[in-house]
Amino acid sequence: MQNPGGMILYLVFVAILVGAYLGIRREWAPPAAIAAVCVVASFIAILLISLVQGNSIYQAIFAGLLVGGLFSGGILGMAWYFHKNEYAKAAPPEESQREE
Repeated sequence: MQNPGGMILYLVFVAILVGAYLGIRREWAPPAAIAAVCVVASFIAILLISLVQGNSIYQAIFAGLLVGGLFSGGILGMAWYFHKNEYAKAAPPEESQREE
């Protein structure tokens, strides 16, 4: 990458994904709100990265939707999976599972 603005935008994109992962895992806000902000911010970050690299607006929109959506979906899926597992381990066993 020859443009330093693109590298800065990549770092912003990484910060968005890390923030979304930690936000869901640590319950900083409702998961639906975090997911919505993550998807929109990822789309905008990838759109801007694509524009900085000299792509047309249509290519940038397509890249933003595809790459931003896939990365944010993957991060949100992982965070939600581990979040649910933490609560499953912390919850007391149900009456039907207890030994008598």
